[in-house]
Amino acid sequence: MKKKILAAGAALGFAMAGMTTTAVAQTAAGEADYPTGSTPITFSAGAAHWYFASDRDLKNMNTPWVGLEWAFTNQWSAEISFAQDDAQNEAYPGTKTEVTLANLGMKYYGGSFIGDGGTLRPYAVVGAGYFSTDPKRAGGESNDDTTVNAGLGVRWMITSRFGASLDGRSVYNIDKGNADTIAYLGLNYYMGNVAPPPVQQDAVCLDGDGDGVCDELDACLDTPPNTRVDSKGCPLPVAQVASIKLKVNFAFNSAVVQEKYFTDLGELAKFLKRFDEVDVSIDGYTDSVGPDDYNQQLSERRAQAVVDMLVNTYGIAPSRLKAVGYGESDPVASNDTAEGRAENRRVMASLEVEYSE
Repeated sequence: MKKKILAAGAALGFAMAGMTTTAVAQTAAGEADYPTGSTPITFSAGAAHWYFASDRDLKNMNTPWVGLEWAFTNQWSAEISFAQDDAQNEAYPGTKTEVTLANLGMKYYGGSFIGDGGTLRPYAVVGAGYFSTDPKRAGGESNDDTTVNAGLGVRWMITSRFGASLDGRSVYNIDKGNADTIAYLGLNYYMGNVAPPPVQQDAVCLDGDGDGVCDELDACLDTPPNTRVDSKGCPLPVAQVASIKLKVNFAFNSAVVQEKYFTDLGELAKFLKRFDEVDVSIDGYTDSVGPDDYNQQLSERRAQAVVDMLVNTYGIAPSRLKAVGYGESDPVASNDTAEGRAENRRVMASLEVEYSE
């Protein structure tokens, strides 16, 4: 009897191998739902719980099973399965009967391509099979019967290769007129091609101002042409230079700031308040009349007079101002004339600041 079972299984296996070859040929011709060169075979193995018909006098049992499945479209597949184990005899306690079921069936799947990972695929199954019982006791009579079956199940593709399945089937014995129920739990390994990753379509980039940043990401639309922009489409800061010069002239032998220079001092104060991170040196000078040490002190008093006005009148922090006297050194005009000496009696300051806006 075992030889008959093995022969039947081998015949079904060769039949499926032939169908696989056909499937590959169909795929190459573009007639199947699988990628070119695919061999859509799934190997399954697991445990089944067998609920026997009451007139069999056999105790319900768990049995191992194996199967092969060939998918010839995205929804339809053919399967061959085999289960064999010893069941306890209820009519003859202490004895067993070898029970074998070889089945060939068809499945119809819902859901996506079998090579997609993370998907749940419900299915319905119908089939026909070969059922045999072989009592392992003296006088026991073996039986070879034909069955048909139908059921419902679900397969979860854990990854694009591995899955798990669960289904329940009613197995009707045509020769005996009774029906068993079998619940199949299995692990599945898919050996065919997996679904290719989806092709990412590049989104159309609308760039109305032509600055290289798509409008949907552009925080500054309508940027002028040829303007350098940042990643948000806004103009990059443009380096600027701001500068100011102060020149305050003094009467002979005087350190008093004349009123006509108040406006110039006010402009320097505004500049210092705008750029509050910079400091400035206030430099005092004299002409060449008089002793050198006196002229040094006079130049320092002139520089300090300007500093005091910036602090007391315009509110500039003293820590940002430095009064320095240079005496009669570094003249800007000749000390041989009255006009030249008037030009040399002075306080000067100069600032240049780089900034962006």
